[in-house]
Amino acid sequence: MSKEKKTKYCTKCGFKNPSDSNFCSSCGASFSKLDFTAEPETSNASPEASWLDRCPVCKSGKLSLVEKKKLLGLVATESFECGDCNAIFVKKGERYKLSKVLDKSNQIWQEYKHQVLTEREWKNIAYGGLSNAKQKEADIVVWMEKLREGEVPFHFGGKSPIILKKNERLQMALPNVSLIEPRAVRTGGYGGGSFRVAKGVSLRTGRFQMESHDELKTIDQGTFVLTDERVVFSGTKRTVNIDLKKILSIEPYSDGIGLRRTGKSRTEYFTGIEQHNVSFSIDGRHYKESLSGSILMCLIEGLMKKE
Repeated sequence: MSKEKKTKYCTKCGFKNPSDSNFCSSCGASFSKLDFTAEPETSNASPEASWLDRCPVCKSGKLSLVEKKKLLGLVATESFECGDCNAIFVKKGERYKLSKVLDKSNQIWQEYKHQVLTEREWKNIAYGGLSNAKQKEADIVVWMEKLREGEVPFHFGGKSPIILKKNERLQMALPNVSLIEPRAVRTGGYGGGSFRVAKGVSLRTGRFQMESHDELKTIDQGTFVLTDERVVFSGTKRTVNIDLKKILSIEPYSDGIGLRRTGKSRTEYFTGIEQHNVSFSIDGRHYKESLSGSILMCLIEGLMKKE
């Protein structure tokens, strides 16, 4: 009898490896006897189980088919109801909507009321798992936290547009990124009142007052480069070179980031990163997301911790 071939999942990045591996082929982490060799579970349902076998709301009763006819019997509606908690799931095409429960304080109702999900999603929920959308949210949080701790290897791909230093490694190169900086804008005018001294001539009594405030101005557009040592912006007018060790704070936005560094009083903003996508996997689930300032911030902080 042949032995069942097991797989080894890295506790650092979740990558699947052969059971005889000593190191993760994704992140390079070494395995020990404490590393698990079974697939991490998000739901304990058996593959053969039907979603009708266990109510997703109370997780004890079973769902039974209920057919109701309307309009003199010409139109039939199909739903499934739980015999224990009276939860009702109404069929919507190939999916099912949680439309009614008796206990409005139930956690499943609070999280999934009126949502239309697949049979597989309701089955996952019934056995302790999540819907696809909530699973994705949870996975993104886990991935970003690992990224922030420097535990996830990251390489956006492509060739470096700048000359790298010895042992310096490229993380990403993003074209069409804008460099934006605050610029002082001055406005002035006379304060006080005025009085007429002749026809068509008035004299102001106040003094000329000058005011100044900052406005964000686009300085240049070019390529944003991140390595494991620095941030480099290469534009047609300006080149910015920021050592990761000199970064004081990072402000994340949906389309970019703001960096404050030692030796420069004003924040430098880099926008337009959302046009690029990043791909990642958690426990065999694969995702593609638009690059955001939050993801970029976690990546930079992870690289700084490695430094």
